[in-house]
Amino acid sequence: MNYNLNDTPFVKKMQTMAFAMLALGVVLLGASAAGGSQNFWAGYIMGFQYFTGIGATMMFFSTIGFLMNVGWSAAIRRIAELLSFFVYLVPILAIPILIAVMGDLHVYHWVNSSDEHLTHGFKGFYLNKLFFCGRIVFYCLAWILMHRFIIGNSIKQDTATDIEPTRKNWKRAAPFILLYAITITFEAFDVVMSLEPHWFSTIFGVYSFAGHWVSTVSIILILVNTLDNGGYLKGLVSREHYHDLGKLMFAFTVFWTYIAFSQYFIIWYANIPEETFFYTNRLQGGWEVFGWSSLFIHFFAPFLFLLRQDIKRNPRVVRIGAFLLLFAHFIDLSWVILPVFGGHGEHTHFSPMLLMAG
Repeated sequence: MNYNLNDTPFVKKMQTMAFAMLALGVVLLGASAAGGSQNFWAGYIMGFQYFTGIGATMMFFSTIGFLMNVGWSAAIRRIAELLSFFVYLVPILAIPILIAVMGDLHVYHWVNSSDEHLTHGFKGFYLNKLFFCGRIVFYCLAWILMHRFIIGNSIKQDTATDIEPTRKNWKRAAPFILLYAITITFEAFDVVMSLEPHWFSTIFGVYSFAGHWVSTVSIILILVNTLDNGGYLKGLVSREHYHDLGKLMFAFTVFWTYIAFSQYFIIWYANIPEETFFYTNRLQGGWEVFGWSSLFIHFFAPFLFLLRQDIKRNPRVVRIGAFLLLFAHFIDLSWVILPVFGGHGEHTHFSPMLLMAG
């Protein structure tokens, strides 16, 4: 069977949609930037985090399959591996963020700050321009390395005469899973959490991973269903694949909720001003709508929807849940990132221009 889809109507349709969405994104980002540079940076960091997190996590999907020697994922693993090529764009997309830090464009408030809480101790050591840029470069190199040795080796299996490429990935999977865990965690700390350097959460990296993972599985399910409907996966994908992907979506929806609640509960119980202001600012000024929407769209709705086994085994129905979770991840990141650019301190407020940028 020929798996090359380059000249198929499916690929042409996907390319048309991709270019249309790219053009729309550029127009919306430009329109929002006309209202001020903060709108631009809000949208840019939002988009960077959304797609970078999912792109890197696509490699995790493939790698975890090798680590656990999961047979069912072999039929759909290529979808994740092809989408993971996005990590080669991350170094280019990270350049504006590096410029914002090195040029002190008032995006990250810890840059050249005179606040002694940010210039002394561990924060003073961790939050400096050169170290920040060095870490971003390290994340990019680590993901490219992971793609080269895991995804690249997986693709070699197509032309290999034995299972040696797969055998190598069985051995490589564990250390690269560890590398992914470290980089995806600290990337979230650096790019997102350091936007508000006075606030901190030790489980923010896990919180970010949970959102990326649910969205990754959702995209894979949507594309599996699209390819399946076009007849490109005939004989390769069954109801069991949809069921397995649906179970992953369901399980990690619960996991994301558990981490999100744990983060909130620990901060609420401790009641330390350095921590509570994060939630205080996001429960007023219109941002509370995003918070409550995230709770319902990211947990209650998909939990009740995906709870039934027959729904997870129905391709047309379960993809509705996948689209819902992709939108939920957007709402969640909007709630975390956009308020930083909506004002200062307790005066942050929701602006349609910020949402347009995101």
